[in-house]
Amino acid sequence: MKTPIALTPEERRAAAARLRALLADQLDVEIGGLEAEALLDGLAMEVGAVFYNRALADARAVVAAKAEDIDDALHALDRDSGLR
Repeated sequence: MKTPIALTPEERRAAAARLRALLADQLDVEIGGLEAEALLDGLAMEVGAVFYNRALADARAVVAAKAEDIDDALHALDRDSGLR
């Protein structure tokens, strides 16, 4: 199931404006604000998951590294009890 990426109205307007500028600069294509928002919606629905999943993978890697650091710190607190 594809769920749209929720943007605030300000984020949506800013993203649409940047998309319009990118199209104008890179492809010499002029589109209006409504067209830019529709294109933004389409891109979010069709390829947004790729970027979302990459961000999740990056976040998982950070959390895993931090968990390993915590585990190392906890092992450093171990005391020799003489018991096994």
